[in-house]
Amino acid sequence: MKTFFKPLRPASFFIFISLMAGILAGSISPDDKTFVFPAIFLLSVLICLSLYSYKKFAFLFFLGLVFCCGYFSIQIKLTSDLPSHHISNYLDTKKIKVTGRVVSFKKHYKKKYSMIVLAQAIETKDNTKKKVTGRIILNIYGLSKTTPEFGDYILFESSIKSIRNFMNPGAFDYKRFLKLKGIYGAAYSDPNKIKILTRTDQIGFFSKQVRKIENLRTGYYNFILIHAKDLKASQIIASLITGKKEVISQDMRDLLSKAGISHLLAISGLHLSIVSLLFFLLFYQVLSFFPRLAISGRSKKIAGVLSLFPLIGYAIFSGFSPSTQRALIMIMVLLFSFVSEREKDIISSISVAGILILALDSAALFSISFQLSFVAVVFIAGGVFLLKRHFLMQKKNMINRIGLMGCVTFFASLGTFPLTAHYFNMVSIIALVSNFIFIPIIGFIVLPLGLISLVCFSYFPLVAHFIIQLCTQILLVSIMVLNFMVCLPFSWSRVTNLQWNEIAAIYLVFILFFLGFKEHKKLLIPIFVLIFLLVAFNFSINQFQKKSNSNLTITILDVGQGNSALIQTPEGKNILVDGGGFSDISSFDTGRFIIAPFLWQKAIQSLDYVILSHPESDHLNGLIFILDNFDVQTLIKNNDQKDSEPFVTLMKICKKKNIRIWNPLTLADQLNFGTIKLIFYESSKEKFSNDFNNNSLVFKLIYNKFSMLFAGDILHHREKNLSINTEIDLYSDILLSPHHGSSTSSTKVFLDKVAPGTIIISCGWQNRYGFPSDKVLKRYKKMGMQIFRTDKDGAVFISSDGNNYSTKAHMVR
Repeated sequence: MKTFFKPLRPASFFIFISLMAGILAGSISPDDKTFVFPAIFLLSVLICLSLYSYKKFAFLFFLGLVFCCGYFSIQIKLTSDLPSHHISNYLDTKKIKVTGRVVSFKKHYKKKYSMIVLAQAIETKDNTKKKVTGRIILNIYGLSKTTPEFGDYILFESSIKSIRNFMNPGAFDYKRFLKLKGIYGAAYSDPNKIKILTRTDQIGFFSKQVRKIENLRTGYYNFILIHAKDLKASQIIASLITGKKEVISQDMRDLLSKAGISHLLAISGLHLSIVSLLFFLLFYQVLSFFPRLAISGRSKKIAGVLSLFPLIGYAIFSGFSPSTQRALIMIMVLLFSFVSEREKDIISSISVAGILILALDSAALFSISFQLSFVAVVFIAGGVFLLKRHFLMQKKNMINRIGLMGCVTFFASLGTFPLTAHYFNMVSIIALVSNFIFIPIIGFIVLPLGLISLVCFSYFPLVAHFIIQLCTQILLVSIMVLNFMVCLPFSWSRVTNLQWNEIAAIYLVFILFFLGFKEHKKLLIPIFVLIFLLVAFNFSINQFQKKSNSNLTITILDVGQGNSALIQTPEGKNILVDGGGFSDISSFDTGRFIIAPFLWQKAIQSLDYVILSHPESDHLNGLIFILDNFDVQTLIKNNDQKDSEPFVTLMKICKKKNIRIWNPLTLADQLNFGTIKLIFYESSKEKFSNDFNNNSLVFKLIYNKFSMLFAGDILHHREKNLSINTEIDLYSDILLSPHHGSSTSSTKVFLDKVAPGTIIISCGWQNRYGFPSDKVLKRYKKMGMQIFRTDKDGAVFISSDGNNYSTKAHMVR
């Protein structure tokens, strides 16, 4: 066996790397599993043969076998054929009756709670009953005396919506994210219309225990809400103890992210490490009263084993999310290393934990928490190794311990910053300081107190009430300090997307420094060559992009039911037109989750102009995040005012950030960028009083011989006024369809005046308004226009050299 592992040590590390490489290869490859089984068979034969003759090659063949297993495991998740009776075959139809079993804890949100249901049968309107399989998300709006619990069989009526992405380049693939979890649809229901079919005698032992845990969790969550008094503090305590991180407001998430401590509220590696340490110290203190155990040195090992039981119980209590499961496996492996006196071989322990996690769920590789946790642990281990070898004295005095704690925080932050910059487009400059302050406060004061209150709240509610009040006061002071820290100049920064080749170069630089300190000089040159090649590759890509930016480019984004477009001029000007938005901005922020990621992906951090066509939610709401998080020079809007909260917030941001506001009201108002013009056609509030749609800013973009008309949400009255105005020339190559293709717009007289060759309709998929109108679509087709729709084609890209233009869609129909 030693000969088998001899070529590469530690063996577990190379097995881990091979498994990850196979999963990664399988995720980016098309559906092709045909070669896997022959490859596995061939490698198995080669392993057997090499064990007899060429033993040094056996392990290399074994790594190839692991690679194939990783490839196959992710291919099954992503490309496997679903059975004909799968629930995914009944998506986007009329309402059907669904019978299924609840297989998750409830998640509580502001206006709803949700759970995962394993569908088992459906009944259509014509009373046809069919057995089905497959998981869906059930969203329940409202309150009821009885709510479904884990293990319940329920009956509800709903149309099951397919999981859809916003189809823009670089967008988060939500559909793939849920597919890897085995979820294929979403249903919606009123709690009073859900029928619970489960009888008491039908609940199994396992379900009963899980329900008890969920009831305890929900009861403690409600106890916190009642006794914490402060909403923000109650959200933090609930997330910290019960794992209900969904209850934390977006403002609080932003505050914690800017300070670099959002990980403190996730039930993941750091959190469970602190919990296990607390129980370990408790058991160790108890066992130290037994002289035999203390003398033999077994008290620490027994304490380590005993601490696993409450740790597992707490992991289940906190929701047992995938990140919690992965953290639990990692800690169990590390505790095993400690008990077996192999704690010095940290790389092997981490690798074994990674192998176990990926063997159970290959999709875990693409989880942000998985990547951050492993990178943080590796950097901490490597950094502490170098400190002990070169800098830190071996004496265990208080100064060294405090210094070590600060260094651990520094190494974790250093290791994870490329990934946080890539995924979250934010870097916290004060993360080292804030972690040094708040890990002890949150982890070693609030968390233990919260656990004590959890034990007490059922039997000693007054004691639990006092503890919750104490935690609330500590957290209120902490929030005040955090607000002060993030307001300091240069405390945090938004960053554009780091590409994977850039991330690889950064980590190779870190490895170069590590090997240099460790004196592995043989590896320095090949790593340096790799870094040089990556930098050269990145430089060549940037140069190519600069040359290709000589054209005018316009991107009509898919923001659902709304409008948003980015104009990029050859002169380097960036102009954002509208921001899309939903009526309730708290439900989904198009600016935060669609437009900003798109801009960051294009390395845009500043906008020369932002144009708000009119102050309606589907054009306005997404701009709030953009103006607050990007460097915006000028906001162009019409003269309309609105007393809605989003509009008031937008104006406050303009005032706070000194953003110039310009109202183009006459035909003489236009913007000129060399060969490009933006001509605004007058919008007078006196003509259409309180009619926000008709008052939309209408402007024409002209680049030499190319032109495009942005018509906002104007209706037939405004279209008529524009059409009969002899002072303006509406003719354009491309028209952004007025009012999302509604029947109240796109009159024939207006279309005759514009005479576009291409029309783009920005609308939401299966929107409640029925946009675009069938009548209008027929009119477009009759006039011979090329039609693009964001609900079907996704983002639409336009490029022009000033003479000719081309259009293409993100999705190919």
